[in-house]
Amino acid sequence: MERRSQSWPWVAGLAGGLAVLALLVAAYTIGYNRGEDKASGSSAPAVTKEQPQTERQPAAVGPGKDLFAQGCGSCHTLSAAGTDGSVGPNLDQLKPDVASVLAAIKNGGTGSGAMPANIVTGQKAKQVADFVAAAAGR
Repeated sequence: MERRSQSWPWVAGLAGGLAVLALLVAAYTIGYNRGEDKASGSSAPAVTKEQPQTERQPAAVGPGKDLFAQGCGSCHTLSAAGTDGSVGPNLDQLKPDVASVLAAIKNGGTGSGAMPANIVTGQKAKQVADFVAAAAGR
């Protein structure tokens, strides 16, 4: 019996080493996750459930919002941009899609002459259209 106990002492050392290794890995993982939360400024857990697409709100800032507020807001109402113009259509009620906004920018609204054609062009027109389509009616 004595010989058998002498041939297995390394098992106890291995088991102890594995236990220490498991504790170190767990401590590192916990510390790493807490560090991510602090770095991002979030008090929420590292893993969060994503909101369904229908509940997401448009970004409150961005070049499209600023361009709209400066160039379009005096005529159009769009609550997401904080504008309440009354000359052009209320975009919260109209709820246009991107293509409709781009067409209105290019053609000057519906062509009545009240809105100048190409009030913004190129990338700026796309930014305004993306913002309006995402924000209208929300």
